[in-house]
Amino acid sequence: MTRVLYAPRNIAGQATEYAAAVRPLGFAAEVWSYGDPAFDFGADRVLDRERLLTDPRHRWDVVDEAVRRFDVFHFQYGRSLLDAQAPGLPDLWDLPLLRSLGKRVIMHFRGSDVRLRSVHLAREPHSYFRLADVPCDEPRIVARIAICRRYCDRTFVSTPGLLDYVPDATWVPHVVDVPALATARGPEPQVPVVVHVPSSRATKGSDVVDPALRSLEAEGAIRYRALSGLSRAGLLAALRSADVVVDSLTIGDHGLIAVEAMAVGAVAVAHVHPRNRDRNPGVPVVEATVEDLAEVVRGLAADPARRAALRERGRAWVAARHDRPVVGALLAEAYRAPPTRPALGPIDWPRSDGQRRVAELEAEVERLRRDVDPLTAGVGLLTRSAPRFAVERLLARIAQLEAALAASEPASPLLRRGGRALAAPARGVREVLREHPALHRLARSAARRVPGLRA
Repeated sequence: MTRVLYAPRNIAGQATEYAAAVRPLGFAAEVWSYGDPAFDFGADRVLDRERLLTDPRHRWDVVDEAVRRFDVFHFQYGRSLLDAQAPGLPDLWDLPLLRSLGKRVIMHFRGSDVRLRSVHLAREPHSYFRLADVPCDEPRIVARIAICRRYCDRTFVSTPGLLDYVPDATWVPHVVDVPALATARGPEPQVPVVVHVPSSRATKGSDVVDPALRSLEAEGAIRYRALSGLSRAGLLAALRSADVVVDSLTIGDHGLIAVEAMAVGAVAVAHVHPRNRDRNPGVPVVEATVEDLAEVVRGLAADPARRAALRERGRAWVAARHDRPVVGALLAEAYRAPPTRPALGPIDWPRSDGQRRVAELEAEVERLRRDVDPLTAGVGLLTRSAPRFAVERLLARIAQLEAALAASEPASPLLRRGGRALAAPARGVREVLREHPALHRLARSAARRVPGLRA
């Protein structure tokens, strides 16, 4: 029996659904999550992320157990079994290790782990990158994709729009348990309940959705429910109570919420770019944009017969495209396919989260040192332009950062980043303090406010 591991995230419970979909097809499957999954989605095993980072023996015990027990590693969200955060280990460092041990490796990209800001802005007039301050490290994403192309047998994406970023990937639709979600519906109400329940307000366009739908509620056309932070049970209850569910307007693709909405018999509304509708022809998600959301929903509210027809289309669509047996068959085919050979040639390994954190800490320490140095130069240690509380605050922050840097250093006495030894700072804060006793007294006072630190 082929044994499949889903790790290290259980995004929206999809890993749990994949495991349930392939077990009836002759696979053994488990879900491992690093930390508790969000929104009460469970896992067969929850691993302590901090212990994985700080306890090398535990880290290798986890690797050893996984290698002994599983044949296929189906990774989620651009992360691998032991995605490094400590300095010295690059992202996805264990992919070639697993391949060398004869394991099947699949990477499943799910959204912001692979979406490039520059591409999205060029294709989506109302891109969430334009409407909200959402970080995107494009060089790191590009490097991750390159590593996965080399060392993974296959790459998957969860929505058609992600093929813009990984065109050689396979689109595996979201999976749901259609019979479990089936919900009895009565006659179409004259005033429908409209629900918007984003997993992330910043990426779903919620700041545009809310005012548009609240205005319709004020007119008496709909009853609007804006929800967030729900448990899994709470989310399903909200969807079952809805007549219309508004998904994202700022991504250009519908998500799992739209699929679940159609499965329970609600009408799904989202902005789906024409290129993604072409990739998924006939998808019965009602089109709406930032400009016309209010008019689209007003039209649905005024047309119960259209809503009833859309409900039936949505149910049939989900049963044909997203039910467990359908998606399970796609996964089984991939798991049983012959292994691929890793590509050859140089590769640019992206820096780990730990390395990035060290770089950020170093940059902030240096910036604060530049702020402190003028206070210690010239004739006066403290002047009217350098009030006591400001100096205390600066010194306390520097002490915190230097403690964090010390905790981030590897076993080697030299801090390393990207394989290069970093020279120690030419002039540390403590050296400055020794030169200026009065400033040292201030630092001691500031440090007392930070537990565990000494100046």
